[in-house]
Amino acid sequence: MLPPPRFNNLDGFLVPGSYAVEHLESARTLKARAGDVFVCSYPDCGTDYVLRIVYGVLNNAVEPIPDPEKVVPHVERVGKDAAERMTAKDPARLFKTHLPSKWTPYHPQAKYICVGRNPKDTSVAHFYRTREYVEGYHYENGQWDDYFELFLAGQVDFGDYFDFFLPWFTRKDEDNVLFLTYEYLADETRDAILRIARFLGDEYEDRVLEHREHRLHVIVDSLEDVKAPLVQLGDWKTLYSADQSERMLDRFHEKTKGTSAQHMWADLM
Repeated sequence: MLPPPRFNNLDGFLVPGSYAVEHLESARTLKARAGDVFVCSYPDCGTDYVLRIVYGVLNNAVEPIPDPEKVVPHVERVGKDAAERMTAKDPARLFKTHLPSKWTPYHPQAKYICVGRNPKDTSVAHFYRTREYVEGYHYENGQWDDYFELFLAGQVDFGDYFDFFLPWFTRKDEDNVLFLTYEYLADETRDAILRIARFLGDEYEDRVLEHREHRLHVIVDSLEDVKAPLVQLGDWKTLYSADQSERMLDRFHEKTKGTSAQHMWADLM
């Protein structure tokens, strides 16, 4: 078995080896404000897809929509000070985070858009990214069977998938939380854009609707760079063995038992 990916560790919480622990620690102290928007997801669940939509809705006159990595701070990657500097002149501050619900800066008048994805596809996407991001993980020769065990045990960056997914999912009925799935975003993209605009506020929905076809076209065009991997649903079948499939299903049923999430993705897993 090859060495595991390289991580940095803060009190047992893992992040890529290229992330500074002090930035992770400072991200937890960011003061959320009324009007802030946080796009929250476990890695590889459609974060950048949603960020392009949200940025396009908040900045109605901007086109083409820029790469979120250049304009939206990933709070635990850049740290609190840089995140505040990057958003200092923004009417509505927009942040990206993979932090669990308990660590995500909270304000009752901030808005939180959370994205979930079925765990089998998530784990495969997580594996490919970990191998490809050599600078962060030094895992370019990693093998799926080894990585599956790490993922199932929660010994990967940003922790256990279920420790992220379930606390956010249970908040889905809060007024300032919008929970979406990766699969819905892929299948119903235009509907998702309008739903996100409505969640952000009547003024944003009105702006999108006023120039509906043009603005939707601008936003949808911006998604092309990320849409190809997004719509490859069911890719887990290319790597999972029958035993691994059963074990992940067992874990999913164990963790979601008694919640309204227990039947999610039944047709995909």
